[in-house]
Amino acid sequence: MSRYPESMGDIGLFLRTLREEAGLSMRELGRLCGVSTSFLSQMERGMCSISIPTLETICTALGLTLAEFFGRLGSQDPSGTRAPSVVLKDEQRAVTLSREAIRYRFLSVDFPGRLFEIVIGEIPEGYVFPKSAHAGEEAGYLLSGRLRLSLADGDHDLVPGDSYHIGPFTPHGYEALDGKDVSILWVQTLRDLEIRKGQPKTEPMGEGSDD
Repeated sequence: MSRYPESMGDIGLFLRTLREEAGLSMRELGRLCGVSTSFLSQMERGMCSISIPTLETICTALGLTLAEFFGRLGSQDPSGTRAPSVVLKDEQRAVTLSREAIRYRFLSVDFPGRLFEIVIGEIPEGYVFPKSAHAGEEAGYLLSGRLRLSLADGDHDLVPGDSYHIGPFTPHGYEALDGKDVSILWVQTLRDLEIRKGQPKTEPMGEGSDD
């Protein structure tokens, strides 16, 4: 991916909208999340960055998972003119929270009863993502780069065109090889999409906890 149009300002503005819809003041939300009112104020105005754990805590306080938050963020269409089943390339939302985090471009649209999230994920080179398990299935199709997929039976080096499909609570980890970022098409159960954070490659790849 060449660009990530989702800015901290967009994320902050949407968090403010969700907070107001929930009828919470910044002080009330801060108390639920254990963060200061001044931090929430700066975040809502796009004046500071936000870590993955903090964003997840705020989403939980607002009654959303990270997957649901980004799914709703990606489905915003103020003009109301776009067909609900189509997401044009220039309208796809992309999110990156930090260099060491997997970056996501959301291809899904939001509608009642939706079960899956469809994204293109970019795994940054220079980091490893230790094995972690989550509820729900995950299917992946490698688009570019070379990916090391770590499963219980060992490491699998995948090239473009290769795919995998794992079941719920299956520990799995990722590493981009050859000094290049990896792009992969993912289909996951909606509520179980995680924004995962990597470790520098100098650290050995091993068992990790859920992000």
